[in-house]
Amino acid sequence: MKTHPLPSVDSQILYKRYQPLDGDAIMAVIVAVVEKAGVPRSACQLLNTSDEINKRFLCGKFHVLVTQSGLFEHTPLIDAALETIYARTAFPEAADLLNEIAACTQISVRKSLIPTDSLPENLKTLSGVESLAFCEAEETLQAMEIARLITAIIVERSQPDAVFWAPSSFLLKPDAFSALARASNHDDLYLLPNPYGQQDPETGEQLIGMMGIGSQWLTGYRVEVLPCRLPLEYLAEILVAFSKFMNESNRLIDDGDVFGRDENEKIQVIYHEEDDDGLGTIELKVVHNPKFGILREDVPTKYVRYDEDLNESGSYTDGSEDTELDPHDPVDAAILERLQELKGEPSSQEPSDVRSEEAFEQEMSALDRPDQPVKPAYPETAKPVSPPTASQVHQTIATAAGQLDDTRIAGKTSPSSKRMSVAELRDFVKQAQVSNETSEKAGKKPGFLAKLFKRKADQ
Repeated sequence: MKTHPLPSVDSQILYKRYQPLDGDAIMAVIVAVVEKAGVPRSACQLLNTSDEINKRFLCGKFHVLVTQSGLFEHTPLIDAALETIYARTAFPEAADLLNEIAACTQISVRKSLIPTDSLPENLKTLSGVESLAFCEAEETLQAMEIARLITAIIVERSQPDAVFWAPSSFLLKPDAFSALARASNHDDLYLLPNPYGQQDPETGEQLIGMMGIGSQWLTGYRVEVLPCRLPLEYLAEILVAFSKFMNESNRLIDDGDVFGRDENEKIQVIYHEEDDDGLGTIELKVVHNPKFGILREDVPTKYVRYDEDLNESGSYTDGSEDTELDPHDPVDAAILERLQELKGEPSSQEPSDVRSEEAFEQEMSALDRPDQPVKPAYPETAKPVSPPTASQVHQTIATAAGQLDDTRIAGKTSPSSKRMSVAELRDFVKQAQVSNETSEKAGKKPGFLAKLFKRKADQ
């Protein structure tokens, strides 16, 4: 998946007093981290521009620099970080602290030996942007992993006063950076949901939108939710869930399609044209969520499921009236056979015994349904909210991806599914044939599938 060109992944560890680490220790950290990121140790070469405390390595296609002798410079990037909701609420003393910073350790992971911004324009054109900057999601994430781990180790071996993660404009206290850097979901650090307000011109009501800072390095687009009346925490969840799915599946959702954790959540993906800087925008719009009073007209919708590795594990169409069981299909035949046994009738696989979807679902009404997915504890009403405290913003970012692990993509407009369709049941059956034995060993109470496909030996 293409991303917006990123010349380098940079971080800064800020100190009130100069405290460089031993140069040999820095070299060991760089080599170990790069090897963990997938680059062989044999591909790492120390460059002769290194000195006792500043180390530069060429590791495969990555140019890794750790500079401990640099002076801190108050740049526009730092100013932008100070204006984020996170810095203003979780780190309000940062502005005054920066006036006391006397030393800075810079970590930089680049794709070329020569910094891109120092090249003449004609050489940039001849070389091509892909040879000078990270333009693919896989290599960008690999570079971020290297920078993230080197930064985390140095932070934990020294006593810094602040850490600046440049790709997402995150200015953090050292312990907060370590927590994000060591979290299982790295989007917590790579993407900073940043709210902004807008007044409704008709009612004067304060509306809240959300921009994902750093999203262009992960998806190739700016990603945002336009100002609306939805809770701030929910908007942050949407941004993080979308970024996580794009990164792990390595593909973009089509323009106009929707995603969500179940049939009661439809978030539409809308693409907007590029701005003058050559960067397009993806708008995430909640088009169906009854919890917040947002309803969409029921129309037939195709749903696609993904397994833990984000490979397609099945699909079904909701709202289709002509779906029937096919006795010549192995899964459908198994369903028909078990239905016959439940009714005490002889089993038959002739076409004349095929039931319509409506008749089949009536027969299923007396049986319990499979366990429903756990719903997050959203506020019961949708009302204007003010930005929460910093700890609430951090907790939302840290937990959002885990809450939306069961991400599914649906076609253009998306109704709420009020009952299990035959097509959906087929997918459940296929999954049950693989996982039935594991479920039985776990000792869980048998649900719909366990009753429907109870093993012969147990009867």
